[in-house]
Amino acid sequence: MKPSIRTFLLINLLLSVTLITSLAIIGNLYLAHKDIQVQLDLDLIHVTNRMSALLTGEHTTATLGAIQKRLNEETEANLESRCTKHACKHPSAGDRYIAFQVWSNDGTLLLYSKDAPKTPFSNGEDGLSSKLLHHIYWRVNSFYDKNKKLTYMVAEQSNYREQLENQLTQDSILIMLITYPFLGLLIWIIVGRGLDSLKKIAKEVDQRAPTYLNPVDTDSIPTEIEPLIRALNRLFERLYDAFTREKRFAADAAHELRTPMAALNAHAQAALRTSDPEEQKIALLKIVGGVTRATHIIQQLLTLSRMVPDAAINDPVVMNLALEVSEIAAQLAVQAIDKDSELELIHDDAIEPLIYGNPTAIAILARNLLDNAIRYSPSGSHIAIHIETTQKSVILKVIDNGPGIPEHLRERVFERFFRILGTKQSGSGLGLGIVYQITKLHEADVKLLTPSNGIGLEFQVIFKRYYK
Repeated sequence: MKPSIRTFLLINLLLSVTLITSLAIIGNLYLAHKDIQVQLDLDLIHVTNRMSALLTGEHTTATLGAIQKRLNEETEANLESRCTKHACKHPSAGDRYIAFQVWSNDGTLLLYSKDAPKTPFSNGEDGLSSKLLHHIYWRVNSFYDKNKKLTYMVAEQSNYREQLENQLTQDSILIMLITYPFLGLLIWIIVGRGLDSLKKIAKEVDQRAPTYLNPVDTDSIPTEIEPLIRALNRLFERLYDAFTREKRFAADAAHELRTPMAALNAHAQAALRTSDPEEQKIALLKIVGGVTRATHIIQQLLTLSRMVPDAAINDPVVMNLALEVSEIAAQLAVQAIDKDSELELIHDDAIEPLIYGNPTAIAILARNLLDNAIRYSPSGSHIAIHIETTQKSVILKVIDNGPGIPEHLRERVFERFFRILGTKQSGSGLGLGIVYQITKLHEADVKLLTPSNGIGLEFQVIFKRYYK
């Protein structure tokens, strides 16, 4: 089953609300319990004070007997008023029942309410107390009048208080249960409205054309999903760059291979038309040369297509730049010997020139630099390769004796297919473009300078030094 954000939020929000509401109800009931006890105790005190105020002056036994008789008659009348022709309405267990007793100093019960026990509600001490009489808990307030020498006891059955608190608890739970479905519905609607922005963005992306890779507008989206949209926009940018590279590769290949293919076709037709073996051999040699040049162009284009500045370095490792460059120099030594040139690698063996990067990319960079230096330098040249290690950098220098590059063109030599007019050496104009892309991948700097002797070109690549 696929996870749902709306279901997750609904369940967890309801559980959270249930927990918080339950804690709130428990807290309210605890405070209400204290308030109810205090209020009902105050009622007992007020009733006691009123009884004390009513019994003023001297009361004889006959007077008290008359009062008791009158109380009994009023109680009977109240009972009769609850009856109809068919039945009597008796007080329910939840009705409040307050009883009283008036005792003399000698322990005689002078006055009492109907159904009140004949046993004292308390030990006679002033104040509030609780007592179990005849299996019933009573809450009692006692008051001794020193002037009249009478003890007043007003009591209330505790089950009334318990039922009052239980009713309050049931009402709170009932209200929570009634409001729960409405709460769930509101959460469902609110969460759904909050997820509308996701649906809107999904619809926008779904309706896009395959080639429409413009970034999604982030001005009107919620803050919570902004990181997702920014990541999606970065993906669109990478896809756009990838499609652009593919288009550029196809366009570059078509542009650069058009002339070699036409030349190959012309040489092949010339070889077919002639019967002279020498002319055929010349035409075939030209075909081989054209195929070699076309192969070189395709390899350079593929390399340049992979070496993009925004790409990550694949399989980076810590490497010794001197060892990497020395291997490439050894491979190109035959090419230098053919031109009667000399390759010299100079570096301090006491310090390891360590950098962090991709060995294949560094090898391609070194090969292009040395190949250019050999091809553009005249025969009998000396090509120096310096590797210098500073506190923060490792610098690769390639110094040749070639014609050099004018200062106003040193920025343009890194452009694709750019070649300086008058150059007699063959090439595609992509080598330095590849070098530039590799330096960007490794966050290195590249400089073109004139050597101290004023002849040739000094090519510098400055890498960040790696410390163990």
